[in-house]
Amino acid sequence: MPAQIRKHVLFMIFSVFYLTFSFLTYKDYGVTSDEEVNYRAGGVYVEYLFASPEKRQVIEKIASPKDNPQEYPAFRLYPGLVSIINIFSGYEDAHLINLLFGYFGFLVVYLPVFDVTRSKLSIIAPLLLFLNPYYFGHIPGNPKDIPFATLYLFCVYLILKLRINRGVDYVVLGIFLGLLTATRFVGATLFLFLFIKLVFDSSIRTTIPKKLLYFIITGVVSSALLYAIWPYLWHDPFNKLVPLVKNAEAFSFWDRKILFDGKLITKDARPWHYLFTYIFYKTPPLILFGLLGSVFIKSRKTLFIVAIVGFNLVLYLIVQPTIYNEMRHFLYLVPLFTALSATLFINLLNSKRVLISKVALAIILFGLSKMLYDFVLLHPYQYVYFNEFAGKMSDVTKKYEADYWSASYKESSEYLRNLSSQSPAPIRVYPCNLDFGIDYYSHRDFVVVDRPEESDYILCDSLNALKKDLELENRIVFKVVRKGA
Repeated sequence: MPAQIRKHVLFMIFSVFYLTFSFLTYKDYGVTSDEEVNYRAGGVYVEYLFASPEKRQVIEKIASPKDNPQEYPAFRLYPGLVSIINIFSGYEDAHLINLLFGYFGFLVVYLPVFDVTRSKLSIIAPLLLFLNPYYFGHIPGNPKDIPFATLYLFCVYLILKLRINRGVDYVVLGIFLGLLTATRFVGATLFLFLFIKLVFDSSIRTTIPKKLLYFIITGVVSSALLYAIWPYLWHDPFNKLVPLVKNAEAFSFWDRKILFDGKLITKDARPWHYLFTYIFYKTPPLILFGLLGSVFIKSRKTLFIVAIVGFNLVLYLIVQPTIYNEMRHFLYLVPLFTALSATLFINLLNSKRVLISKVALAIILFGLSKMLYDFVLLHPYQYVYFNEFAGKMSDVTKKYEADYWSASYKESSEYLRNLSSQSPAPIRVYPCNLDFGIDYYSHRDFVVVDRPEESDYILCDSLNALKKDLELENRIVFKVVRKGA
C-alpha cells in the first residue's frame, strides 16, 4: 500500500463503516416537519432555474407562496436535487440520500485537521462529529442546515489551503463562496477572512496589488454565481439585495413561540445568551473541553479557525438575528468546534510527556464512550440530545425544545396503525404537528382529522401540547421514551 494511502487508512475504514451504517439504519429515522415543504419547493426551484422564459411564467402562476421559486435562495437547491434523485418519492429514500451526502461533512472535518497535524489520529475529528448526537441527528431529515455546514467548513478549508499563486484556485473558491452566500448570507463573512489570509499570510508570496486582484476575482465569481442561481435578483439585482439581507437577519415572516428555560417566549424576547445556552447544553462535554483548550494551540491555521468561530459568536451578539429550534441555525459551527477539539486532542496524544498523553487518552476514551452511549440510547432521535450540564432528560423537555421537528411521531404512528387494525373501523387521529407526515405513516389505516374534538386519539409532543394548551398528561396511552423522557 502506498505511503500516501496508508496515512488515511483509518479514515477509509471509518468511511466504509459510516456508509454501511447509513444503509442499515436509513429507514429508522422519522419525517421532520420541514422536509415536505423543502423537497416540494426545492423541486419547483430547480425546475424554474433551468426552465425557458415561457415555462417560468407558468411556474410563477401555479406555484404556491411557500414554493415561490423567485424569492427563496439556494438553500432550496440541495432539497430540489434530492427530490429529483429520489425517484420513489419516499421519505426513507430521501433520508438515505441525506445520509450519503452527510458523508462529505465527515470528509471536510477530517481534511483541515489532517492538514494541520499530518497524523493518522486525524480520524478523531470525523469520529467526534459522527458520535455527536446533535449533529448526526440532523443528517437524515435536515436538508438545509447540514449542506450549509458542510459547505461552510469546506470553504474555510479552501481558504486555509491557499498558497499557490494560481488564478484558478481563486475561481474555484469564488464558486463555492458564491454558493455558500446564496445559501445563507452569513457565508459572505468568510470574505473578511479571505482578505486577512491574503494580506497577512506570508506563504502567499506575491505583491499586495496581485493579492487584491485575487480577492477581486474571487468576489466577482462569487457574485456572478449568487445572481445566477437566485431568480429573485434577476430583474432588479441591486435594489432587491439589501432588503433580502435585512430580512435574513430579522426573518420577519417567522412569528411563533419559543420554549426557553420553561417559558414560552416570542422571538423578540429571546435573552442575549440564548445561543450560548444551547451551545453549552447541546455540545458533548468532550468537544467543549477540546474547544476551550484549542485556543492555546500554537498553530496559525488553528487560530484562524478559532478567529472564525469567535467572529460568528460576536456577530450574533451584535446583530441578534432571529433564531429558533435551539442552535440549529448555528449548526455550521459544530464541525468547526469538532476540528478544533480534535486538533487539541491529537497534540496532547502526541505530547512528549507520557503522563499528558496517557491522561489525554483516558479522557478521550471516556468522552467517546459517553457519546456512544447517548447516541445509542437516543437512536433514531439523536438530535434531541442534551448533555449532562442540562440535567435529566425528563426535566429538560419541560424547559427546552427537544423534539422540535416531531420526528418521534413516526413511532407513535406505527402504534396507532396497529391499534386501528384491531378496531372495527379506522380510528381518527388528531396530530398536533406534522400533519403530512402522519398521513404518510398512516398508510390509510387510520384517519387524520383537523380538530382534537373530532378525534379518538391525539398524537402530540410536550412542546406542541404546551403551545396548543392541551392537557394530556393523564390521558397518555402510548409514549415514545428515550433516556427517561
